Amino acid sequence: MGISKINSLAVASLAKMDSIAKANINKINSVGFFIDNISFDFDGANDFLSSGGNLPGVNALETTGSVSMWVKLDAMSANGVMWQMTAESGTDNQLFILWQNQVGKIRGSVKLGGTANTVDSGSGLENDDTWHHVVMTWNSGSGTSSLNFVKLYVDGSQTDTDAIGNTWNDGSEPALITFGRNSIQNNAFFNGHMNDIAIFNDVLSASEVLIIYNSGLPKNEFRHSGLVAYYTMEGYSNGDTSLADDSSNSFALTVNNSTDIDSTDTP
Repeated sequence: MGISKINSLAVASLAKMDSIAKANINKINSVGFFIDNISFDFDGANDFLSSGGNLPGVNALETTGSVSMWVKLDAMSANGVMWQMTAESGTDNQLFILWQNQVGKIRGSVKLGGTANTVDSGSGLENDDTWHHVVMTWNSGSGTSSLNFVKLYVDGSQTDTDAIGNTWNDGSEPALITFGRNSIQNNAFFNGHMNDIAIFNDVLSASEVLIIYNSGLPKNEFRHSGLVAYYTMEGYSNGDTSLADDSSNSFALTVNNSTDIDSTDTP
């Protein structure tokens, strides 16, 4: 083989390597440096996460907010709550996302002043061995009625919306934020995985939801506007009794009834 041909092949190989390197760098820059090796595997029997104090800005969530999470549902034989925020007492004011077993769908609900507005996913999500990105957004109390709504998104697409006509009418701050259990009735334990949970004090737009979904690849949401709590699970180790908040608000959650809830199954 001639020297000129060898040089030509070498130049072509270097150009190809340079192109691959640039593509990888662009990919890293587009999603941000993000390690995602740990999720939480809820057993559906008794383990759950609960708040241990007031979330900064929690009052804002009574009227406006968004919750984003990645979930992988195991076989469900009953309702399973993924996230819930309740008033200090009573059942008239609560927000939640759950697996609604009777209809076989993920359901979001905003119950304000005793009136519930619900939004549903499509079917076929249970025990499908697939991670799904779920977002619920809500807004209430606006002088413009068309802005008062609850919406549900699954894997980047809106699946349902419902108009909200009431407002939170409990004067105290929300008493409890829970993941994996109905805190009012102490039932509806979630059976499956959760990962990369984020709570925002504003309404995520459809385009923002799509960006967070990121074609099924979780990415770092630390710098997203409106972020008030963020749980990537990456700092958890077996035996830990709390889960750190990866936002700047230090709103840690208590891990209840499990010392090995972590899993290496991630999106």
